[in-house]
Amino acid sequence: MSLAAKVLEEIEKNAELRRKFFRILLADLMLDPDLRLAIVNAMIREVVTKADLAEMEKRVTTSIEDLGKNIATSLENLLLRGPIKEFSSKIETITRDVEEFRGTIGVIESIGERFDKVEDKVDMVKGKMEALESTLSNLASKLDDSISRIGSTTTTLQERAHATEGRISRLATMVFIIMVLTLIAMIAQVLELLKVIP
Repeated sequence: MSLAAKVLEEIEKNAELRRKFFRILLADLMLDPDLRLAIVNAMIREVVTKADLAEMEKRVTTSIEDLGKNIATSLENLLLRGPIKEFSSKIETITRDVEEFRGTIGVIESIGERFDKVEDKVDMVKGKMEALESTLSNLASKLDDSISRIGSTTTTLQERAHATEGRISRLATMVFIIMVLTLIAMIAQVLELLKVIP
């Protein structure tokens, strides 16, 4: 291996040695005016100047302005054409239809709320009807009991009536009338409780 290759290998391996080498090299380059001029000229070719930037800014601004004018002109031409006007008219019609549909939905919702209220009232009436049916069933049972009692009382009275026909026939009639009146009073109270009669 040559001496130069060994030096390069050592420089690659050792970071401190590499820094010292470049410091020495740069110091020598900066002292030589021809080398400095060559380096600066080479760098200037790669560097953008203020004039270049100003020119580029001017071109970009002009391009943006031209593009804006072209877009504005295109939009104006597009809006003046027939299909766009028709499309705009259709959009307005659709907007009106949507508003009407929203109104219809509001009416449907209010009808639904009213229907819910009617259902609640129907349920309440069903409950009252069930209570009335139960009360009438109890009343019918009591009437059956009363009628059977009256029947047994009447039978008993008829048996006794043979013995004492005059008194017992009057007494039986009075008992029967009292029972009937009691039964009527009970029915009236039940109907009044159910608010069928005031």
